[in-house]
Amino acid sequence: MSLLALCLLWFSADALAERDVRIARDADTIRIDARLRVDVHHHIAWQVLTDYDNLARFVPGLQTSRIVSEPGAPLLLQQTGQSGFLWLTLPIEVVVRIVEAPLVAIRFSAVSGTLKSKSGEWRIEAQDDATLLIYRASIVPGFWVPPVIGTAMMGQDVRSKLVGVANEMTRRAAAAQPGKSGSEAYR
Repeated sequence: MSLLALCLLWFSADALAERDVRIARDADTIRIDARLRVDVHHHIAWQVLTDYDNLARFVPGLQTSRIVSEPGAPLLLQQTGQSGFLWLTLPIEVVVRIVEAPLVAIRFSAVSGTLKSKSGEWRIEAQDDATLLIYRASIVPGFWVPPVIGTAMMGQDVRSKLVGVANEMTRRAAAAQPGKSGSEAYR
């Protein structure tokens, strides 16, 4: 199969999933708006999202994640990894300042790294026996990102990371209460 045919096939499959992850590019700024409903209690979702030192265990492409701030100081999280798809992978290194609104939102902004800027938030919304995860970010890479394929690559990368986070939430919910899901697993 030619490279062009492979890319067209990938773009077609990518367009079908756009209702969950939206990527927009305006000059150098890439904006991400992603949503995913996970059948777990919002407390479990919060526990997974704030398990900063273990994120690399279950987030695809993340190689390290560790808190680098002193106790009592503003929370600084250092992460290294790569973002990409197929043959194009880009190394990412970033330190973000984290501000938590417990059980509601995690706001982040880059203070150093390979990105010129990165800011955004994770939000969790309880929905009956499930949780709606909302991820929004505005990123200005510190390196060249191909105009067309770069946006599609970011969409695929974000989907992969969301699935990794959701799988960990589901795994923890099942471990908390074997045979139960949603809010039942947390009781």
